[in-house]
Amino acid sequence: MSMSEEEMKAMLAQIKSANPGMPESMRLTVRYNKELQKITNCTEEPIFMGVGGTFYYLLMNVFMSHPEIEQQYPPGVLLFNVNGCPPKLHSPLFDGDIIEFGVLGGEV
Repeated sequence: MSMSEEEMKAMLAQIKSANPGMPESMRLTVRYNKELQKITNCTEEPIFMGVGGTFYYLLMNVFMSHPEIEQQYPPGVLLFNVNGCPPKLHSPLFDGDIIEFGVLGGEV
């Protein structure tokens, strides 16, 4: 069952109030090209993660949410952009970043 963005924000606020030492969260937008939309059933989705997170951490979370992507597309076939630039696995992400997922030979 998927949570709405408002439910996610409320849950994060509750967790944060119960754990004052918890790092701040950031909101990212993940967009999928047409090929990947067939798997994800959405054009884009919000992702919340702790400040200081990297592209690799985001990638692993997307693969956990949509394992069919990793199963259907072997390494080297997927394309990624963070705010229009190809990321490295260790690239830091920042609040408001837009991450685009695509498939080689298709638009990103």
